[in-house]
Amino acid sequence: MTPNAVIDRLTAENLELRTRLEEAEDALRAIREGEVDAVIVSGTQGDRVFSLMETENLHRLMVETMNEAGLAISPDGLLLYANDRATALLKRGRTQLLGHPILELAAPHDSERLRHLLEASRHGIADDRVVFLAADGAAVPMHLWASRLDRPAGAIICLVGTDLSRLEADRALVAQLEEQQQALSASRAEALELMAQAFAAREQAARAAHELRESDRRKDAFLATLAHELRNPLAPIRNALEILSLKDVAAPAAVEAREMMDRQLAHLVRLVDDLLEVSRITHGKIELRREAVELASVIDSAVETVRPLIDAASQRLVVNLPGEPLWLEGDPTRLSQIFGNLLNNAAKYSDAGQEIQVEARTVDGGVLVSVQDTGAGIPAELLPRIFDMFSQGHPKPSIGRSGLGIGLSLVNKLVELHGGRVEARSAGPGRGSELVVFLPLLARQGAAPPTEHRVVAASATAAETSRILVVDDNRDAAKSLAMLLELKGAEIHVSYDGPSALAALEQDPVDAVILDIGMPGMNGLEVARRIRARPEYRRIALIAMTGFGEQWDRQRSLDAGFDRHLVKPISFDSLDAVLRDLRDRDRPPHPLHRDPATIEARAAPLLHDLAQPLSSAGCYALAARALAAGSGADTARLRDALSGIDQQIRLAGTIMERLRETLRSSANPAIDDPSPGGDSTPPGGRGKGDALPAPDPV
Repeated sequence: MTPNAVIDRLTAENLELRTRLEEAEDALRAIREGEVDAVIVSGTQGDRVFSLMETENLHRLMVETMNEAGLAISPDGLLLYANDRATALLKRGRTQLLGHPILELAAPHDSERLRHLLEASRHGIADDRVVFLAADGAAVPMHLWASRLDRPAGAIICLVGTDLSRLEADRALVAQLEEQQQALSASRAEALELMAQAFAAREQAARAAHELRESDRRKDAFLATLAHELRNPLAPIRNALEILSLKDVAAPAAVEAREMMDRQLAHLVRLVDDLLEVSRITHGKIELRREAVELASVIDSAVETVRPLIDAASQRLVVNLPGEPLWLEGDPTRLSQIFGNLLNNAAKYSDAGQEIQVEARTVDGGVLVSVQDTGAGIPAELLPRIFDMFSQGHPKPSIGRSGLGIGLSLVNKLVELHGGRVEARSAGPGRGSELVVFLPLLARQGAAPPTEHRVVAASATAAETSRILVVDDNRDAAKSLAMLLELKGAEIHVSYDGPSALAALEQDPVDAVILDIGMPGMNGLEVARRIRARPEYRRIALIAMTGFGEQWDRQRSLDAGFDRHLVKPISFDSLDAVLRDLRDRDRPPHPLHRDPATIEARAAPLLHDLAQPLSSAGCYALAARALAAGSGADTARLRDALSGIDQQIRLAGTIMERLRETLRSSANPAIDDPSPGGDSTPPGGRGKGDALPAPDPV
């Protein structure tokens, strides 16, 4: 082929290739610009048609239906596209979104964050958390991914956002649960701490209650001991007054002095009794011994009690009572205690030389008694509490005249027990005070009820012809009581301790034993047990006369074998009534005291005494065997040894019989007084008085 022909062919092929290239470029342009709906590709297998619209629609469908928000914006921030998820989250239609700046949709505090995210997308994919505001103002947190897409028609920024609302809500819920868990743990720890504190407080309260009970027990024991110690010296005083009443004293001053001493002793005894009545006073359980009593005598007794205090302070006491007698029904001692406490209170809070007035007038079936002073007065704020226990309403008592603050509280309770009332009045500090008591009068007023005058007649007492053993470690009390009983005609023996009392009974039995309890060494309870353990003493009347007067003291006395429990000091009338009751009553022999401790105490000396002859008998037996075994034994000395053995065995037999009798009588009191024809011999044993079996010859 010639060169020209080759050139022509190459030129024709070049033109054909250029034409096809132009067609391909036109096709690509048409595809890019959306002018082509499908592409037909021919091949060995035939023509194949590819639809470009279906692919685009598939991509569009994927973007529209995805669960993330899809947005497209221009470089200057205008919204060009928003999928359904974006419109749903922002609660705005496309017409409200497209063409509007995206920055207007961001929360004010996140606008700058969104701006930085869009700027960062220029250099690649960027992401951040941005909060948008929905149409209703609700916050819509999203995690945005931003990427820049360059196109011939112009660049766009594509945004894909994941809704964080549920995630953050879940996180908030988890955080809240964690916080609640922490709070619950803290509460549990606090509850455990509170429980521990509660247990500790309960244990502390239990300890405090125990300490309080123990303190209360020690207080009761102290008061009981104090009352006992106070009653002991009162007993000989009472006995001395009883002795004086037997003497023929004609001098009026002596009679008046004795009667005054008798009244004041009775008052002192009642005050001592009050030491053991603190709880009863607090609960209003004071026992009243009611009788008809004239108001004037009650006031006189109260004045007599407080007169030394008033005289010592050079104070003036004015008493104005109605001319006619006013009769009350009440306890004379307690009524006197009421007005005595009021007068004592007035004297304490009045200065030297000031006046105290007592006035009485009848009103509404009762009597108003006023005790008025011109002393320290009572502040108004303390008036409502003036009758509380341990309350001292006055600013300050006179020097050396303070008290415990129970006087007015006791007055209030005693007045209430008598059916009355008491009221305190005062114009204020430094203006004095007035305490007014209202008491009901007896329904029948008039002549005074007959007053019994006690005349003691020696021939009318039960002590006459009685043999009485008085046992008391207080020698004054024992001697004065013995002297009084001797004046009444009794045969008296006196002992000052337990062992000497038991020894005196061995020498000369008596009809009655008046026995103190609180003696040193062997106390009265032990003496009574030992007396009751002896059959021959079972008809002796045992009378406890002691300073211990509580219920448990009385029960212990009865348990020890006493017939009566009397509290010192006791009047002779009361003692004589007890002696008469015990003498006149057809009293069966007192049952033997079966206290195992007492039986053991009596059996122990017998066993000790039994051991001595048995030990001696053993020594004699050894000596006899030694003499008999030796060659040329001294027969006289052998006889002496055998005689000693026999003597010691007999002595041991006697002690054994006493021991057997003691145990038998303690176990069965009736064995000492068998019924006629009865058999008191125990089965298989020896009867009372049977001899011991003869000892085996040595």
